[in-house]
Amino acid sequence: DGTTVNRCVLTVFNDNGSAITSSSVVAWDDDDTDFSTSMYPYVTTTTTADDPYTAGVMLTGSCPDQALCEIVVYGPATVLAANSTDNTTVDTLVGTTTVAGQVGDYATGADTCALGTYISEDTGAGVNSVLARVFVDISCD
Repeated sequence: DGTTVNRCVLTVFNDNGSAITSSSVVAWDDDDTDFSTSMYPYVTTTTTADDPYTAGVMLTGSCPDQALCEIVVYGPATVLAANSTDNTTVDTLVGTTTVAGQVGDYATGADTCALGTYISEDTGAGVNSVLARVFVDISCD
């Protein structure tokens, strides 16, 4: 209906080793098993800038470790931004940063992936929640 945010959400399994907070950017877990016994894909936070395994943004309020939660894989989402360490600007691509769970300016390059487009105004230095249009490009760079 007209009051529902139009976005695609996916149920995933938190294999991070700790809870993942809402609005954190997550990546597909490529370290061990890829799926839980329930067949949901594993996600974790990442400290790799523009991680090629970028998956989406945690939607669940606080996703406990080893629990099923939801992530936004397409559409608008509030995302944590690392503005003090990796500044972003409106209408540019953002990707993962070296700060776990946060996005920053996307730098194209081999084996990199953008999370989506930063569409809100910058709220200053420090960790901020910003609005982004999530559209992880599965082909990446």
